[in-house]
Amino acid sequence: METERLVIDQIKETDKENYFINISHDKKVLETFICRYADSMEEFDFSSYPGREDLFAIRLKETGRLIGIVNYFDEKDGACEIGYGIGSGYWGHGYVTEAIRRFLAYLFREKGMRTVYASFFTGNEASRRVMEKCGMTYDHVSEKELTYLGIERDLMYYAIHRKPDVILLNGPSSAGKSSIAKALQQLLLDRGTDAVILSLDDYLQMSANEPIWEDDVFAIIPRMCEGIEAVLLDGKTVIIDHVITSFRIWQALCNAVSESQKKTVLVSCDVETLRRREAERGDRCAGSAEASLQYLYPKTGYDLCVDSSEASPEALAEEIIGALS
Repeated sequence: METERLVIDQIKETDKENYFINISHDKKVLETFICRYADSMEEFDFSSYPGREDLFAIRLKETGRLIGIVNYFDEKDGACEIGYGIGSGYWGHGYVTEAIRRFLAYLFREKGMRTVYASFFTGNEASRRVMEKCGMTYDHVSEKELTYLGIERDLMYYAIHRKPDVILLNGPSSAGKSSIAKALQQLLLDRGTDAVILSLDDYLQMSANEPIWEDDVFAIIPRMCEGIEAVLLDGKTVIIDHVITSFRIWQALCNAVSESQKKTVLVSCDVETLRRREAERGDRCAGSAEASLQYLYPKTGYDLCVDSSEASPEALAEEIIGALS
């Protein structure tokens, strides 16, 4: 797994020194991260760490140096808990948030988790902020759950539930899908999920003077599917903004995301609103909005239908995330 600055992979035999320095011998880390302190490399028992499937190194991409760790445990019925720690010399740079966001994507998409929990000692505001930046929310508190460093500790639990990997917005031209897609992207980011919007405009040159035919749209679908796959491989959510007017286009897109958690949303509005928006935007061929409404495919069978005639894009984004999460 990779992020902009980090690599997250399995622990290696060669990581012993950096693990010792940044975790097991770092007293600042061990104030809040449960781990046995090692006073010296000689007494540090590293033998059980390399190759474990539930324990990962957090590395600087530039150097490959292990600066922290993240693991998952207590896996049961589609849920698990995660733990993480990073050397105190690397605090304050956003590395933990960056790593945990990517690790959550891995757990949801590759391990099939539906819910992920994390906990911290009450009073550990830094860890709470990391969890909130990653989209986690308060779940419960467990009083006096354990004794650590001679002190009885309360644990604050946060949780995050899997969101769709792919949100497909379908509807007639000028129904407001692009504005909703942008609002969804911002809302997901605010909740710790990176999302990328892919729309017809990214692959087709739109014009107010020429209509777009179904054959034109179908011709670009392979490139659009490649784009979707690339975003998913990068661990991000895809928001597809589309006007689908045939079974073959619908089938091709659904096949491209068949292994992902897909949610479909029909975006509609009344005809008068379509006409007004089409005239106001000025970059679509006259009549294309009504034509796309007539030939829209499918008409039914969506996970959610929203009406954009009066509601704001932000309100509809909230409704979509609330209904589909």
